[in-house]
Amino acid sequence: MSQYKVNLEFRIWPFERVWLLFLLISSIVTCAATTELTTPTTQLPRILVLDNCDSDYKIPPFNDAVLLLNTKGEVINQINGLNICQNIGGNRAISVSDDGHFFVVCENVANKITAYELMTGNKMWSLPGRFRSAAIAQDVIYVLTSDDKIYGDGILTIDSKGNIIKQSKGVQAFDIIVDPNANSLWLVGRDIKKCNMDLQIVQTIHPITHYAVSIDRGPDGSVWVVERAHIDVKGSQNRLLRISSEGNILQNIPLNELSPMCVRVNRSDGSVWITGICLRIKKKLSFRRWPPSWQRTYKYVGSKTQKYSSGGKLLLEIKRGGHSIDIDPSNGSVWIADKTNLLHYSSGGKKLETCDDVSDDQKWITLTR
Repeated sequence: MSQYKVNLEFRIWPFERVWLLFLLISSIVTCAATTELTTPTTQLPRILVLDNCDSDYKIPPFNDAVLLLNTKGEVINQINGLNICQNIGGNRAISVSDDGHFFVVCENVANKITAYELMTGNKMWSLPGRFRSAAIAQDVIYVLTSDDKIYGDGILTIDSKGNIIKQSKGVQAFDIIVDPNANSLWLVGRDIKKCNMDLQIVQTIHPITHYAVSIDRGPDGSVWVVERAHIDVKGSQNRLLRISSEGNILQNIPLNELSPMCVRVNRSDGSVWITGICLRIKKKLSFRRWPPSWQRTYKYVGSKTQKYSSGGKLLLEIKRGGHSIDIDPSNGSVWIADKTNLLHYSSGGKKLETCDDVSDDQKWITLTR
């Protein structure tokens, strides 16, 4: 009887082995197919946000950040450990190269400029110094340096490997744009300057009463500038200026209570977007001296974003706005860094997305081209 069982088991075993082998192969194939379907694809960041998310810039550790987002506004990578603080406008504190290979960040508290690979977020190089704003053209970085004042103190060029090529002292500005078609640079601050690619000033224009905080270029070679009023500077005003390539003022558009922070131009149709905060002047009685006197102060009443035609006509207005804005060149939509969110609107002003993964402080935004 026992011999029968042994022989029976021996005769059945080859068939069981084939069956188990079949099941094993089927499982491997199924798992492989499932893995291929669920593995996420590598996404290229399209939206870059420099976020002043750490309110303490004096006591370490510091944790301001760069957020890298996809076209839906989803964070796909993040660089931490930066140290920045608020400033007066939406200058190019973060800028991305034309080919989308790398981007640079100017840290106004850590006092350095750093280049990162866009795809990985890995640091490429870093240089110490008081860097304020940077624009990139043909892998050359044009950078404004600053001093203890808001006016700045110089400009220099850096190659894509972090080597300083040229430097010019005494060129004061807050924001910068490159016009590679005209081989020129435009700078704004307490005035408007045009420089050649050797960092030499070729023209200075003096329409600014207080301070210009942002600049961008149009498809025709003209530039658009926003100036902010100051309550203690007589004659200063909130306005949008258009300057020709020869340095002539083509348009002067009052913005009234909208104190503009940032301007960007859609180079496909020349339309202009500005964003900022709305301030009203109010009077309050001050008892610091005798007799008491009335003093003017600002009252925050909200924020706003406006779109203008290439001819300066107001096309639409959005009751949200903030520190910076940029345009998606693929469809003309805009991303706005307001006080608490990132907001995505169509070229016609329709709200598309909202990203909440940001702080309630100042944010600088740029998109890959």
